[in-house]
Amino acid sequence: MQAAAGFEKFFLHDKCTGEYPAQPDTCLHDQRHEQSFKFGGNAGTVYEVTLRIRGIFEPTTITGGDTPDPEHPYFKIGGAVSTLDWSQWGIEVSKPKQTYWLNHYPSVGHRIYKEDFEATITVGAGATVIVGVTDGNDRQIDNGKVGPDRQQILAGVVDQPQAGQMLRLDIVRVKRR
Repeated sequence: MQAAAGFEKFFLHDKCTGEYPAQPDTCLHDQRHEQSFKFGGNAGTVYEVTLRIRGIFEPTTITGGDTPDPEHPYFKIGGAVSTLDWSQWGIEVSKPKQTYWLNHYPSVGHRIYKEDFEATITVGAGATVIVGVTDGNDRQIDNGKVGPDRQQILAGVVDQPQAGQMLRLDIVRVKRR
């Protein structure tokens, strides 16, 4: 568990920075947020890290890649972003080199999805891990607006609706491969 400490209670909030009147259900935001850390562990060892992933995301579409759990198709391993103007939430691992996408959906639209699932990723000792969100434009779908899919919370993390989008990670288990 100590090797994976950077994942524990990890929180990233893509906050709104202003209004976008042309699309009132969106807000302006910074186009990239990321936090990185070095994964610990014994040199030469590869770990399987199971995370609880909770998020409030807009949809993006990833082509290719693998969907390991059909019950959670928004989690994809590998592939490429095909909708650059929509926020892409992911975890990048330097070794073995891989990107894990957290918000893949069949189509994009002005919706907010609340997810809460477990997924296992592979991380080598000493790897650089980058958790972040990138958006090809300066606006995002805003959870802070009023609407049938908005004003959602992550219980025990943010108990009041927050403007923007967010991600919380917690470690479920770590095992050597």
